[in-house]
Amino acid sequence: MRMDENREHSPDSPLYLRLFESIRHEINSGQWEPGSRLPSIRQLASDTGVSVGTVRHVYELLAREGFIRTEKGRGSFVSGSHPAEDPAGRKERALEAIDLAIGVLTDLGFTAREIGIFFELRLRQKEEATRPIRAAIVASTPEERSIINRSMETATDVQFDRILYSDVTKQPARLANYDLAIVPARLQRDLENLTGSSIKVLPVVLAISRETLLACRGINESASVGVLTVSRDFVPVLKEQCGDLLAGGGGLEFALFGDPGETSRFLKRHEVILVSPDYANLVGKAEASLIRDYSKAKRVIRAHFDCDQGSLLYLTQAIKKKYRELRDSLSA
Repeated sequence: MRMDENREHSPDSPLYLRLFESIRHEINSGQWEPGSRLPSIRQLASDTGVSVGTVRHVYELLAREGFIRTEKGRGSFVSGSHPAEDPAGRKERALEAIDLAIGVLTDLGFTAREIGIFFELRLRQKEEATRPIRAAIVASTPEERSIINRSMETATDVQFDRILYSDVTKQPARLANYDLAIVPARLQRDLENLTGSSIKVLPVVLAISRETLLACRGINESASVGVLTVSRDFVPVLKEQCGDLLAGGGGLEFALFGDPGETSRFLKRHEVILVSPDYANLVGKAEASLIRDYSKAKRVIRAHFDCDQGSLLYLTQAIKKKYRELRDSLSA
């Protein structure tokens, strides 16, 4: 399954529309038989390179229009019957409808340019009526952006983009096209001062997992511990969460990923290594391989963080509220 950019929407159209049209065409053209099981949301997100939230929204739109059905615990399936696609007939009917509308508007005294503006306005409103909420995950480190994005994978009707906080400080207008901004709690006030009231800022609290804390407590006090992070700004976050547990008699050293040679020498100096969240997806293959090889002989603790439950509940409710507000404003 892939997104066909030559169909109704251009490559500049939102991802969810292009994916929606691609799947709908495949169903209508018989590439998917009635009853066929569609890929899981996570699998299709991986295959197409879009977010889990985007795929979930597309499946909901397809179900709403009767093309697929979703069975809890089993997956999504092509419906037994769906509207037949007749490209030639649909095109003729579409042109007839457009000609009729143009005729009516011309009789009302509107120029061709004005009619074109009306059509463009309605098309944009139609697009807005089906789009998910646009949320920007804004943080100063790739680790924090990854943690928040992963924690929100089950959220519906929302599309997430990850944005570097320093980019927003240089150009606050980068958030102009978003409905919400999600930030680590420590950045909430600063971002609100930057953006004013132009966008709602939602703070989240990041908490290290119990398993990671237990692993840190189990380190021998005499062991030499090295901590590798992708970004320097994530070091204070790790120190705040588990610094006391790592400060054993064997010494504690922090370093950054980025240079395989330096990383290799750093690993050789320590008996235990703590690596920052999602490092394998944020560093090059060479350094990821070094960590794998190191773990065969020594101990690697993978720091695991989540948004705390209170933050997740707050975010979920805020997204649902914003989605309802968007639909209400479009139907008013």
